[in-house]
Amino acid sequence: MGMYTEIYVNVNLKQDTPGEVISALIAMCTKDSKNTTLPYPRWAYLFNDGSFYTPKTECGKLTYNDISKQWSLLGKGDIKNYDGEIEAFFKWLMPYIDARIGEFIGYSRYEEEFSPTLYYKE
Repeated sequence: MGMYTEIYVNVNLKQDTPGEVISALIAMCTKDSKNTTLPYPRWAYLFNDGSFYTPKTECGKLTYNDISKQWSLLGKGDIKNYDGEIEAFFKWLMPYIDARIGEFIGYSRYEEEFSPTLYYKE
């Protein structure tokens, strides 16, 4: 069957984030990845599902700020992290995150763990 892992991410993206990255995030947040190629097909479920083992909440929100001219991502969900999709997502997104080195950007939490794995800007 497999075990669930919760993901949470809340970041600003750099102004020069490529359009294909924004398109992939929009698809993930709107639950519409039919016309978008994602690096991992199961990323379509990252912000679109919950489980019994964590609060059953899901959120995928990508917003654009006209003043700062940048996108912001807020995402939370659960997925059976079969192939390390969550770790791969943070690694893929890392170059586009507008944050200082060492700044908190999100977490993942395996259903049988009490403490989350925290992610910081590299």
